[in-house]
Amino acid sequence: MVINITQDSPDISSDNPNKSKHQLISEIHGTAQRCVLAITGGGSSAIADLLAVPGASATVLEATIPYHAQALSRYLGEEPENSAIAGTARGLAMTAWLRARELTGDSRNIFGLGASSALATNRTRKGQDRCHIAIQSATQTIEVNLVMDKLIRQRSDEERLIAELILHYIAGYCGIESKPPELLPGEVPEERHHQASSTWSELLMGSRLSTFQGEHPIVIFPGAFNPIHDGHREIVQQAERILKDRVYLEISIQNVDKPTIDFLEMYDRQQSLVNYPLIFSCASTFEEKSRIFPGCTFIVGTDTMLRIADKKYYGDSNTRMSAAIAEMNRHKVGFLVFGRTVGEHFLTLADLELPPGLSQLCRGMDEDAFRLDISSSEIRRTRQ
Repeated sequence: MVINITQDSPDISSDNPNKSKHQLISEIHGTAQRCVLAITGGGSSAIADLLAVPGASATVLEATIPYHAQALSRYLGEEPENSAIAGTARGLAMTAWLRARELTGDSRNIFGLGASSALATNRTRKGQDRCHIAIQSATQTIEVNLVMDKLIRQRSDEERLIAELILHYIAGYCGIESKPPELLPGEVPEERHHQASSTWSELLMGSRLSTFQGEHPIVIFPGAFNPIHDGHREIVQQAERILKDRVYLEISIQNVDKPTIDFLEMYDRQQSLVNYPLIFSCASTFEEKSRIFPGCTFIVGTDTMLRIADKKYYGDSNTRMSAAIAEMNRHKVGFLVFGRTVGEHFLTLADLELPPGLSQLCRGMDEDAFRLDISSSEIRRTRQ
């Protein structure tokens, strides 16, 4: 969907042309909405604009500018594939929303705003000057993308434009009408928006553990599937042949070392997996998965099995790892383990040294039966 932009005034205003930016921000502060902002690359002056108007404490819970690459990675919980893409802005917005929820102890009337940009610089940079703005709440994800005319605009112009766009979209989210900033010919923001179902919203808020509503046990293939590839498809075929049962794909919206997945990302994954039964869950570990899906068989690679048997994922505690494995046994789950390339070697289950309590839950696939060296991350890199 493309937002129609009217080119009237370089200042943000409502339908009253005499309304100032100060007045607009006062109206924002007068709503019940509260937010955390995370802005990198450009547009950070929007934070100063919000704080300069009395009443800011009613709106702004926290604001941060993770500008350095290391600061950005730490804020997101992983190194982004690119700092100036829509996915990074959405990751910032999700992390900001989670922070707002932590600060308020509530999911109502809060949102996270994230923004990432690639602006004019004093060095030669390939690509377009662009900005990405995202808003995340308990019920929706909003994404805005704009390519700017780098031949006409200077960096100061781009910075001011992004700040004004941020305020414009905050106002819109708060239910306040505002006119967008003036744009040059050819500059047209593109917006994507997804209003979550109650099921997805409950999953994000933690009041629901998964979207599965059938009977256990089932066969589950956990993964990100970003994107699904021939290796995944072959594993599903092999598993269904061996186990004589249908395979469900499972995507956890939470991950040990990745940002929480937003509603637009969930929608995109769902659309790419329409040929498979799909479950979304909030179980980031197999200990949690075993509680949600008792008696199930999980399809995993040897790389995943190595992580399950690595105490660093249990706070470097052998005791904690043993307790997690014991819980998997209590819930009577099993693992069908496919070979994967780990480092420079292709490893099957027979090559792994696993704790006895874990190894007894596993059944392996021989290399002669299955081997396909491919990964989703490599596919994403080749697409950039």
